Amino acid sequence: MKYKGENRKYDRSLLSAFRLIFIVLVAFIVYSISLLPTILIIGGYLYFTFNFFTYWFIPLFFLPFVLFICYFVLVISFMVFTALTIKILHLAYKPGKYSKSIKNKNTFHYVLYYVLYRPTAKLVTLIFIPPLYSLYLKMVGAKLGKQVFFGERTTISDPCVLEIGDRTLIGGGVTIMGHLGEDKFIIKKVKIENHCLIGAESLIMPGVIMKHHSVVGGKSLVTKNKILEEHTMYGGIPVREIKKNK
Repeated sequence: MKYKGENRKYDRSLLSAFRLIFIVLVAFIVYSISLLPTILIIGGYLYFTFNFFTYWFIPLFFLPFVLFICYFVLVISFMVFTALTIKILHLAYKPGKYSKSIKNKNTFHYVLYYVLYRPTAKLVTLIFIPPLYSLYLKMVGAKLGKQVFFGERTTISDPCVLEIGDRTLIGGGVTIMGHLGEDKFIIKKVKIENHCLIGAESLIMPGVIMKHHSVVGGKSLVTKNKILEEHTMYGGIPVREIKKNK
């Protein structure tokens, strides 16, 4: 594909304006509701601090524990309310080629999905707990098999078009993408089958299929629509076959 650049005006249609306002309002409402449990905990702690404690060092001693609890309550709240909104509004987008304008229904779904999912994913991985991250990916549409492990700093840009089989390991710093912005907005499913391994800091592009027992070495680039054969090791930029694994 040869990219020819773009020369188009901003979309000022009424539909696009309405959808942009809707995106902002939904994000504001969902994030505000998600903050409420943490605000209530902090408010209750301050109330007890000023009304029931005579010595300042007692509430100060408990402060780190309260902050720790607040963080996890915040994470769970964001996970639940963003995933619930994505499900209620049917925001999981489908593979295909679409206009880059939010007048297009699928592009609109992508933008709203991203606004809800991405900040929450960042929050979830602030203190990285792999099972919690896997749980959130499932909540927002990813299909994950048994014993799938994600390393720290992993970026999954499009969970709703990602499928990973059983006993697969995704190394730290790996990025798996399901979308591209070329002449059109392109969304393609990424499928990683059972017993696969992706080395640290590799980039997996849209449309990639990794068959059973395939391996990608660290710091590699798997270009779009690439099919990696089973029992085979790949590496490089872009990846090439290194050897067959027996």
